[in-house]
Amino acid sequence: MRRLAFLATLLVGAACRSALGTVLDVPPPRPAQAAPAARAGARAGAGADSVRPAPELSLHADSVRGMLPRDAAGNIDWAAALREGVIRPRPVLPGRPAPAEPGFQFKFDFTYQGPDTTFDARFPHSTHTEWLDCQQCHPRIFPYRNTPVTMGDIFMGKFCAECHGKVSFPVATGCERCHTRLMMPPNRAEPEFLGTVQLHRAGDSTGNARQVQTDSLAPASFPHWVHRIRFRCKACHMQLFEPRAGANTVTMRMIKEGQACGQCHNGRDAFAATIGTCQRCHVPPPAAPAPTGTE
Repeated sequence: MRRLAFLATLLVGAACRSALGTVLDVPPPRPAQAAPAARAGARAGAGADSVRPAPELSLHADSVRGMLPRDAAGNIDWAAALREGVIRPRPVLPGRPAPAEPGFQFKFDFTYQGPDTTFDARFPHSTHTEWLDCQQCHPRIFPYRNTPVTMGDIFMGKFCAECHGKVSFPVATGCERCHTRLMMPPNRAEPEFLGTVQLHRAGDSTGNARQVQTDSLAPASFPHWVHRIRFRCKACHMQLFEPRAGANTVTMRMIKEGQACGQCHNGRDAFAATIGTCQRCHVPPPAAPAPTGTE
């Protein structure tokens, strides 16, 4: 009988724990931790769209860098991150209708013959159409037919190098990503976030929203990696920005009017670009490394 009475007391105490906390300062029960499988699913972006992948929950570059997969060379593998669900970038900006599922998508991959089969290059067109629309590459960068592409051109910043080395894996450390038969040393590259853009001032304050002096502020910096995790390239290019250095003019007046960055940075979809958030974009560029030797 004593044992039954003791068990009943425990049950009543558990049910009234919140009341006991008021009287006896008993701490509330700890919430149950998610099972490892559930945590892994959240990291991979599984579940409802409201549960966003872990890389979207941090603006700390080193933390996010550690969450993303890498290729054999060590570069961040954005294609694998998308394929594995580590990131789930949206195809359109907030407030815009989701694109209708097209009846046909040109997803064929190509192989370009090299001087021998070791240097045959594979172009995964299907991977690129996950991120891009046709107009971003055709016809300005690649005319549709009979366009000779050489490694010399690419090392000069043309063709593939309009993106690779700027926002995607560098050409110099990504050889086997295209030349799949090449045997290269693994882990020879650092997983760097590419594509941070340091904007240049227009030279006056005519585009300032309130005609105030902003000379004391550093020029704005655009962290491409933060946005790439959340949106596919096609969401902003070409509707808002042409993906070419020097091709876009962005002023605070435009942003205030909902143009350019102001499409999202309106205080609803992302932080408002206004007084009090200046330092989110106007970040001084990193200092140049100090010299290590003497002449």
